[in-house]
This record gives sequence, structure tokens and C-alpha cells, in this order.
Amino acid sequence: MEEDIKKTIRKIIHIDMDAFYASIEQRDNPQYKGKPIVVGGSPEGRGGVVATASYEARKFGIRSAMTSKKAIQLCAHVIFIRPRFDAYKEASKKIRAIFHRYTDLIEPLSLDEAFLDVTEDKQQIGSAIEIARQIRQAISDELQLTASAGVSVNKFIAKIASDINKPDGLTFIGPSRIEAFMEELAVEKFFGVGRVTAEKMKAMGLHTGGDLKKLSEAELVKRFGKPGRFFFKIVRGNDDRPVQPHRETKSVGAEDTFPYDLTTLEGMDPELDKIADTIYDRLKIIRALLRLTE
Repeated sequence: MEEDIKKTIRKIIHIDMDAFYASIEQRDNPQYKGKPIVVGGSPEGRGGVVATASYEARKFGIRSAMTSKKAIQLCAHVIFIRPRFDAYKEASKKIRAIFHRYTDLIEPLSLDEAFLDVTEDKQQIGSAIEIARQIRQAISDELQLTASAGVSVNKFIAKIASDINKPDGLTFIGPSRIEAFMEELAVEKFFGVGRVTAEKMKAMGLHTGGDLKKLSEAELVKRFGKPGRFFFKIVRGNDDRPVQPHRETKSVGAEDTFPYDLTTLEGMDPELDKIADTIYDRLKIIRALLRLTE
């Protein structure tokens, strides 16, 4: 019976590259090393948004999705660099190839992060911690980039673990630690809990996983709707979602950033039309690709 239980315990790794775009720019351009840089649109002209900030820039409070104008207010000498997506995609492809040396159960979340199920690894190493260590070393040796890794028995815990010792960290949260870890975890650290939901929770006196755990599933659903069921499970460390190598695309979107606030419908309508046209074009491309695979 004990052996059967052990066989059901999965070994999940979450790999998250450290300041991916910015690290590639610092690697390829030595003059940027050790300096605060932002990959994204410059504050001139139409303005722009921070796609990635180097760790040197983050010390000034600069974060992803921040406007470039705000970034330069926080750090007057920050360096803005236009994105080179071809370079980032090429690096991501090479990183994915490293993953495939150990498993084919890979679920990419973006160019710079992915879940790996190494319950049965190709090289029969057996230890998820050792596999994560080898992957991080290979990324460092072959691409001169650093990655952080989280190792646990499910996706939720592995995702949180990868963020604990960033940058260039490796964190393992085993089954015996999960319950206490989740009880102490601040609600804003829960993967899937955004700023608005976190503020709502805190207003209710719910600051940690331990606070959430005191509520029944029915109470959580009443307060937060359908996500309440997820909170009930996850605060107890239960996450049975499999690593999905072929995730279905469920939505298509587009966005733009403006150097000024749009406050009237007359000003918004033409810009919304442009965004709608972009989405329509993307849907046509997806439809054409689907036809090719039929």
C-alpha cells in the first residue's frame, strides 16, 4: 500500500528565467552589465511599457508592466532598450531543448517559464532536485543565463517555490513541509490571486493561507465565487492539475499603450477599432493554421 502511494506522488519542476529579456541584452551587450536597463518602449513619443527590468533597475522599484515614464521618474539614468523578440525566441528554443533531455512533459507558460513533470525522467536520475540543478547548470553553461527553479509535488507549490530564492535559486518544498508552508504564505503570494483579490481578502481579515484555511469551501465560494473552490483546495496543498504539453488556446487578445489618458468615447472608439482589427487578423491566422492540420 505504501509503495502504491509513493508511485502517485508526482515530481514537478517550475523553471523561471531571471529577468529574461534584460539578461539576454546584458549578455549580448557587455556595456549594459551591472547597469539598470529596461526592455520596452522608451518614454518619448507615444510612450511605452516596461516588458522586463534588470535586477539593477528593480532596486529602484521598476517593475514589469510599469509605464516607461514612471520608470524614468524612479531612475533617471535607466537605459531603455527596444525588444529583440527574435533573440528571445531563439534563447527560449534552446532552453526548451535542454528541458527535453529530461522529459517530454513540458508545459510552457511563456518564453521564459515552464512546468516540467519529471516523475519518470528520460535519464532515470530519479531526483527532481538533481534534475533541476542540472537544467540550471546547462542553461548557465550553454546560454550564459540564469534560471530559478521550484521543485514540489504539484504545479501550484512548484510555481511559488521558484520565486522564493530569485535570482539564480533552487527551492524544494516536499510533502511534509507543504501544509505549514501554505498556512504561513501571504495571500498576495498565492499564484492566481491578483492585487484586487488580495486587497479584498485583507479587508476581510484574511492575510495568510492559515486565515483562508479557517473558512469552509461554501464560505469561500460565497465570498469569492468559483475561485473559492480553488482556494479551498490549494490552501491545503492540493493541486491535481497535470502538466499539459499541448495546452488549448482559449483566448486571443491585443493591447496598446498611449502617452495620454483616453477619457471620452470619441477618443476611445478609433483606438478600439484598431485593436479589434489586430485581434481579427490574429484569429484569421489561427484559423488558417488549424485548417492546415486538419
